[in-house]
Amino acid sequence: MLTRLAAGAGIALTVAACQPTVDVGYVEIKTIPASTNASQPVLYLDTVRVDPLKKGTAVLTQRVGTVKLATDGSGGHQIPICDVVVKKNRITSVTISVLERPLRCQCRIGGVSRTCVS
Repeated sequence: MLTRLAAGAGIALTVAACQPTVDVGYVEIKTIPASTNASQPVLYLDTVRVDPLKKGTAVLTQRVGTVKLATDGSGGHQIPICDVVVKKNRITSVTISVLERPLRCQCRIGGVSRTCVS
């Protein structure tokens, strides 16, 4: 009986250890038009470089809060495009128009479209 209780407590501790310690949400980045890798802008969420988008789309896990979406500029400096609000267990869709200069983004959270904070 005591062995079963100890095993049950061990399993409970293992499951509790697997739970994420920070709140996360998701950021979906789309480029319009969906461009090839050669013509895609290099993007950053805060200071982390985003891998090249596949078919113009990527979905990333991100901590809850506001993150800066930026691109490469001259001299290796990042040029901010917009601030993206990440909400817990929600997908924030960001559509970037790559034909416009400077790049522009539009955000969508829960089906409600709005301009991202710039």
